[in-house]
Amino acid sequence: MRGVTPTASSGRLLALCAVVLLAVSCRWGGQDDPGGERPPRAPTGVTAEAGSATSVHVMWNRAAPAGSAVTGYEVYRGPTKVKDVPASTHMVDVTRLRPATTYVFTVRARDADGRLGPPSREVRATTPAAVRADTAPPTGPGDLEGRAAGSRAVQLSWTAARDDRGVVSYTIYQGNSAIHS
Repeated sequence: MRGVTPTASSGRLLALCAVVLLAVSCRWGGQDDPGGERPPRAPTGVTAEAGSATSVHVMWNRAAPAGSAVTGYEVYRGPTKVKDVPASTHMVDVTRLRPATTYVFTVRARDADGRLGPPSREVRATTPAAVRADTAPPTGPGDLEGRAAGSRAVQLSWTAARDDRGVVSYTIYQGNSAIHS
């Protein structure tokens, strides 16, 4: 069996194949995606505010103009994705958080091809400390007295009700209807 010796034409063919492979791997023209499409932009106007001791409300603006290829958003708490939401939604409540803890959130837009845009700017929210639920109602006010104050009004007085957390208001009823607070 005879050995194969390279010729000038096989060397040119090998060089041409290398150029084609290089052009394909670099996506000829230098664009990131075929057709010149780019991933969606980062959402702007991102805010986060504690809703309770265990939840934070995250809101943002659209990542791209209406009618664009954005199909949804991913919400992250630190590096962890915590929610997927459709493109029509621009807010979400992140739940199951710990009281008295600071969290960092970002949002990323996703297009129809599954490409993720860059993360939004980081926003922080701190959940408040947990407070024991108030399950005990206040006592009723005592010594209720009323006297006429003209032909169409009544002046009421009473002794204060008591509550372990303090009484902040009273509701006045006429019959079964609340008429003043």
